[in-house]
Amino acid sequence: MEIEVRVFAGCGAEFALSMEIRTKVFVVEQRVPAELERDEFDELATHVLLLADGEAVATGRIFADPLVTDTARLGRVAVLKEYRGLKFGQVIIARLLEEIRKRQQFNRVLIHAQSAVVDFYARFGFKKVGEEFFEAGIAHYEMVYQLK
Repeated sequence: MEIEVRVFAGCGAEFALSMEIRTKVFVVEQRVPAELERDEFDELATHVLLLADGEAVATGRIFADPLVTDTARLGRVAVLKEYRGLKFGQVIIARLLEEIRKRQQFNRVLIHAQSAVVDFYARFGFKKVGEEFFEAGIAHYEMVYQLK
């Protein structure tokens, strides 16, 4: 299988591929309301898109926290169901963290991780902060990754 990872900003043609993945995973599979899936941060974000044999199969994004200048936010990580278990999620997270480190302006990375994948993020060094909460009807934990 040939793997390609693309990094891009904004909402161009590659973003449409990322939105197809996010829609299949979050809106169709997890039943997140469609109006909650796209937000104002998509235009500001740096996105990562993973293609397997030319097909878009995984995505994620990062952006600067609008309220806390030393913090990056990581999220909207999605892997199509039929490609889970192939470590594509790990590739996406590693590449997003690499993009954050390149900027050398952040001390930490914040995510709202679905409770079901807390252990996945913990393997990268993310730590749970606070109590479980619900977002779009799905249980989450806030998690932090210290860069400095």
